[in-house]
Amino acid sequence: MKLKYIILSLGCAKNLVDSERFVAILKNYGFKEAETFDEADIVLVNSCAFLHDALLELSDTLSEILWEIDGIPTKLVVTGCVMNRGLQTFQEKFPWVDCWIPLKDFTAFERYLKESVLPPDADLTRKRLLQRTPLEQEQHVYLRIADGCENYCTYCLIPSIRGKLVSVPIEELVKEAKSLSRRGKELVLIAQDSCMYGTDIYGHKALPELIEALHEIKGFEWIRLMYLHPDHFELDWLPLWKKYPKLLPYFEIPIQHVSDRIIHAMNRKKGYAELKALFESIKTEIPQAVFRTTLMVGYPGETRADLDLIDKFLSEVDILHVGVFGYSPEQEGSQWHYPDDWDWDRTRQLELELTQKIQKQKLAKMERLVGTSHRAMVVDYDFELEALCARLWFQAPEIDGLVYFEDDSDSKEIMVEIQIFDVLDDEIWGELIEEQE
Repeated sequence: MKLKYIILSLGCAKNLVDSERFVAILKNYGFKEAETFDEADIVLVNSCAFLHDALLELSDTLSEILWEIDGIPTKLVVTGCVMNRGLQTFQEKFPWVDCWIPLKDFTAFERYLKESVLPPDADLTRKRLLQRTPLEQEQHVYLRIADGCENYCTYCLIPSIRGKLVSVPIEELVKEAKSLSRRGKELVLIAQDSCMYGTDIYGHKALPELIEALHEIKGFEWIRLMYLHPDHFELDWLPLWKKYPKLLPYFEIPIQHVSDRIIHAMNRKKGYAELKALFESIKTEIPQAVFRTTLMVGYPGETRADLDLIDKFLSEVDILHVGVFGYSPEQEGSQWHYPDDWDWDRTRQLELELTQKIQKQKLAKMERLVGTSHRAMVVDYDFELEALCARLWFQAPEIDGLVYFEDDSDSKEIMVEIQIFDVLDDEIWGELIEEQE
């Protein structure tokens, strides 16, 4: 009888990569996925600890699991970012957790399986040699090109949680990407700061060399770059988007704010004028470029004048996708508590106000797309809508919405051409354009 597992991957896509490696280890020893907690021999929670909300989610998740497995011998194992932030608090609150595995310590997890989960008479020979096992069947795959960060933005704990920048050598990334090419048509490159890739191992920003190497891999139709820090993006890279057709002209550049005063307080560099010039330069060189960014509101000392600058910037710079989040006061260390003295209501109100403004602006921009045609990647079928779901090239996985269209043919094509005829926020409706023989 095979042992069974359940894994819960909390947080971002970078965490998902680690979760896929943990699952590969389980599969290597013959484990199969369980459908419910009570039938699992081991439940693994890969945690996020970036924000207070993430730690609250972890607390709720562990409470729910412990309630589900109460009275049965299921092992509960926790790993991930909580190991470097809030660990002592969580160990005191959840003494019933069987094991706490250090962040990305796959060797420790494998050892725990052998010593505490697998039966004494088990064959400890790996059944398979998988490196990553998908948690879901998707048309996109994530390639984490580096981990850690040395930017030390004042609002962010990533350097203390994930450590300093550690880039993966190009040859290793090419090997991993080739193995992933059988899983999907889109390769999504991720890191805390993709622009700084290679500076630690090559002595320079090596993103161009990496893109050149990855572009040669057969199987991928699209390559998407995420997490392009505005302070480190090089305009000299723009010819790459002309040279390599798989490289999507989709620029995710998280600016966080535009007020020079707040930017300086955040320990970031480019202010209003430089950020505007950056976006304009990209758009001039790559006219079809589509932008995504994130903005933070409620930073300590922020004034109405600072918020007005955000409105002004968004009226001057054409950014299609904008994510908004409120500032959250975070503390380093093994102890963690929710700061009751912070004005959470004000922060949430600021977040709501800006989000509503941006939604109206985005709808107007999306309506201008009606009548245009774009390449899309089919990802699913919605039985309730009785329509196929796809992502247009300017829709990143999980965050930018979908396009829906009907197709009465028996075509199994993944890459299709869609003409847009209606939009509603991130929900787009289109019709399939039949390709000429």
